[in-house]
Amino acid sequence: MSNISRIFSGALLCALATPLFAASNDPAAPRGLESLGVSVSQASPLVLTDRDIRRINHYSEQVLLALEALATGEADVAPLRLRVQRMVDAGKRSGMNLLQTADYFEAYLADHSDITLPGALLDADGYFNARSLFSATMMYLEKNADQDVDLAAIDEADLAAISSVAQARVPQAPVQQSLQLSVTTLPDAVVAMPEIAPDAPANVRAILERVRLRGEDWVITVEPGDSLGQYANALYGDSLLFRRIFDANSGVLSTPNTIAVGLELVLPKGQAG
Repeated sequence: MSNISRIFSGALLCALATPLFAASNDPAAPRGLESLGVSVSQASPLVLTDRDIRRINHYSEQVLLALEALATGEADVAPLRLRVQRMVDAGKRSGMNLLQTADYFEAYLADHSDITLPGALLDADGYFNARSLFSATMMYLEKNADQDVDLAAIDEADLAAISSVAQARVPQAPVQQSLQLSVTTLPDAVVAMPEIAPDAPANVRAILERVRLRGEDWVITVEPGDSLGQYANALYGDSLLFRRIFDANSGVLSTPNTIAVGLELVLPKGQAG
C-alpha cells in the first residue's frame, strides 16, 4: 500500500463521525476524496459549491507551498501557521469545521503526491497527519494571540488602589527590633522529569517514558521511526516546535528531517500548558 493510500484509507470515515463531502461535478474537486471511498457527486450533509472548491483549493496550494518551503529550509514555521489559519477560515466560510478542512487538505495532498514534506512532521510510520497539524496550529495561534490591553485603565486602577491604601493607613513610628540571622542549608535542586498526563495518547506516553536525565538536561536516544516533530508534539503539544529541539542539537544535527538511530539528543525543558 502506498503512503498516500494508507494516509487516506478511511480518514473521513472514522473519528468523530464528521459529515462527508459532496460537490457539484467540478473537475477541480480533489480526486483524493474518491480515494477515501467518497464520491464527490453523492448526496451528503455538506455540499461544496464550485466557488467553495476553487477557494479551498487555492488555500490548500498555499499550505502545500509552505510545507515544501519548510522541508527545504527556505522558510520557518510562521508562514505555514499563517496559511493553515487562512485555510481554516476559508473552510469555515464554506461550512466546514476544523477536522473537515484538514481532511479536505489530505485529499488535496493525494492529488499532489510529488510534494516534498518535512520529515520532522511525519509520524513513526512515515505518514503525514493533517488533522494533527491543523489542530496544533490553531491551538498555538489561539494561545499566542495578541491580547488588547487597556494600559490606561490598568494604571488608573493601580493608582486608585494605592491611594485608597495610603488614605486608610495611619503613619506609625518605626519600631526598633533586634535582628537574628540564621543559616538554612537548602537541599540540592531536584530536576523534574516531563509530566505524563493520565489521558496522554499511547504514542506521546511512549516517547515521554523514554526521556531520561543527563546532569540537568532531558535527553532521549533516537529509535527507528522517531522524528523531531514527534518529540515536540509529546513535550510541547505542537509538532511545529521541532526547531526548538533542532537548535538545541545543532552541533550533532545538520537537518531536522533526518536523525540517526542511536543518537542522544537534548530536549529543551518546557511542556505545553
